[in-house]
Amino acid sequence: MKHQRDAFITELFDRAKGNKDIFLLSADFGAPALDQFREQLPEQFIHCGISEQNMVDLAAGLALDGRQVFCYAMAPFVSLRCLEQHKCATGIMNLPVCTLVAGVGLGYADAGPTHYATEDLACLRAIINSHVLTASDAEVARLLAIDAIERPRFSFVRLDRQPSADLLPVAKIDDVRRGLRIMREGKRLAVVTHGFMLGRTLEAIGQDLFDGVAVIDLVQVKPIPSELLDHISRCDAILTIEEQTPSGGLGAAVLEAMVDGAVVKPFYRLTLPEQYFFDNGGRAKLLELAHLSPQHIAEKINAILAAAPA
Repeated sequence: MKHQRDAFITELFDRAKGNKDIFLLSADFGAPALDQFREQLPEQFIHCGISEQNMVDLAAGLALDGRQVFCYAMAPFVSLRCLEQHKCATGIMNLPVCTLVAGVGLGYADAGPTHYATEDLACLRAIINSHVLTASDAEVARLLAIDAIERPRFSFVRLDRQPSADLLPVAKIDDVRRGLRIMREGKRLAVVTHGFMLGRTLEAIGQDLFDGVAVIDLVQVKPIPSELLDHISRCDAILTIEEQTPSGGLGAAVLEAMVDGAVVKPFYRLTLPEQYFFDNGGRAKLLELAHLSPQHIAEKINAILAAAPA
């Protein structure tokens, strides 16, 4: 079991040892990988305190000075709290600052809605010039770090908080660079998901169930990879699954791309409901309440397959 955050920052640390222009800015402490970076590369690490907005402004200044800058903080605070800074300090000038958005979705259960990032995907992908990516396991996070170093751009890398095993097939750098990973082949139904929900989707489907169901890990949500349309256009129907609220999330992004690409298929989606969660009991309980448990996912897939023409 590995943390996506540590996989990304450790890879960044290894590259930064040989490149003094790589800087890591943080509004948070408490991660082993952050401790290593701060202790061994103190001239390339800046702790900004609990001031995410100031951190983004500082990152913009460093980027204008030719540095390659990475920002790290908790998802709700480094996304929505400083959305205007992302737009005005980095977006308008299209500066190659990469922001690590750690703990997306309901990852910080039971901290309550102030600590959940269930609207961040819609907001971040709305910023002009942004690239928005999501890691589904630690190996994807590590590869995203390599890609971010080798292809500097204005980007957001969304990371899950919980440690997990790497999903099979193991991701490769080509998957990250083309923006998607094919987990299962099939033509009856294309299930498009990412992040924490990819593991739950694979759990729901199982090894031998749901013949003909493809599963696609959509690493890059903005811009949508053109290859995604190639895959889903060969399937009879499309289902998106996400740990975001309905407005502007993964499902909306895929549907927009389908409209723009003239791909006409039956379309379904599973999302969080349009509500804030105040319940306690952990992430699994919240997803059960939201009808996003593995059982609910399996039931939805069954219903879609049952309704499809023979």
